[in-house]
Amino acid sequence: MTVVSFREYERIRVVPTLSALDERALSVNELRILEELGKRLNFPIIEHLSHSWIRPRQYVGAIQLPTRMLEFLPKVESDAADKESLPLVRHNLLKMLLVAYELDGANTDKAALAEHSGGWLDLLIRLFAGAMAEQIRRGLVKLYREAEEDLPAVRGRILIDEQLRRNLVHRERTACAFDEFDENHALNQLFRAAITRMLRVAGTHGTQQAIRELLPAFEAVADVQPSRAWLDRVRLDRMSERYDVCLGLAKLFLNGATTDLYAGEQDSFALLFDMNEVFERYIGKVMRRTLRPEGNEVLLQHTKYHLVRDVPGNRRLFQLRPDIVVTANGASRCIVDTKWKRLQAVERKLGVAQPDLYQMLAYSERYGCEAVLLLYPWSDSGGKQPGVGAQFVFEGKTTRVTIGEISLQDLSTVPAQLQALMSLAAPCTCDLCT
Repeated sequence: MTVVSFREYERIRVVPTLSALDERALSVNELRILEELGKRLNFPIIEHLSHSWIRPRQYVGAIQLPTRMLEFLPKVESDAADKESLPLVRHNLLKMLLVAYELDGANTDKAALAEHSGGWLDLLIRLFAGAMAEQIRRGLVKLYREAEEDLPAVRGRILIDEQLRRNLVHRERTACAFDEFDENHALNQLFRAAITRMLRVAGTHGTQQAIRELLPAFEAVADVQPSRAWLDRVRLDRMSERYDVCLGLAKLFLNGATTDLYAGEQDSFALLFDMNEVFERYIGKVMRRTLRPEGNEVLLQHTKYHLVRDVPGNRRLFQLRPDIVVTANGASRCIVDTKWKRLQAVERKLGVAQPDLYQMLAYSERYGCEAVLLLYPWSDSGGKQPGVGAQFVFEGKTTRVTIGEISLQDLSTVPAQLQALMSLAAPCTCDLCT
């Protein structure tokens, strides 16, 4: 299937009909599908600029339309990017997702993943296929499950009500409930569901073949229609913990996927992620791994404090939820808030939103912390280098606000960038550093 790539907030022309499948435009019918999908998902995928121009919002991933696959990618590299940079963008997006959802134990070797010509979704599917094939070679996990069946001899316990209802005139069989030790359990059913759906949307022959080779191992596994609640209940135990990466990738695919986008299209598919959430989770996980060895504790989505109490009932109201709280020796060292938007270097205020500063002031007051960091993705459009863009001090306070930018061109440099920003935003005062 033809894959057409767009960047978030890129201007896209709307045309009555496409002149070719690889045309970098949207047809009126495709626009209608995206609008209906946005309504179903309760978030806007696209934004109208005019009658004939739209642009995608901050949602990235892939959407399969009747005749082609649309790929929405973030700007995680230079603004001067072109078609040749797409492999880097796809790899970086995949790596950020894996770190954000703690799945980076999977093999994401750039050279191996760049060998095929598919889009970002194919990268994810190929990664899952490799991880699953490795575990299948060691054998599928067998678990005990409770089964019910009419048997010629009693096994397990007799189901009295079922026996009276079904077998009153069939004395030769008995309704029994018993434990079966086999491969047909919830974990393998989830994997079969993921494999079946991945096979329908894989974009290249190589990826289709890699997925198709997994199916024979699941011939004895029932084909189920997984609900969101059912997916959440599937867990690993000591016997199956080696499948942790496989399960994480399968859940990422199935939880994020939206099938049956339009009536009659059995192969319709969408897998979308909000870059605000991905960026926040990615920075939080990298910061935790980077700063913990230095004696810091990194708390994500911390909810210990509230903003006010009501007078008559003394109830706490308006729960505070900073993205990241860095503590050292039991005290708050720095409060970090991530913002997935570009700063404007030419503006005196850098494009920092005033409500964001109000929010950070509330955090700093309640946490008793004099260092806050607003963190943005870096863009080379302003001519500056990544790092500290500016530092402010709240009027009448000693709290310092650091505006930082992180370059995502080479993700291996992110830990060092975060360490440098933290040393400027909230210098460590422990004995080792002073």
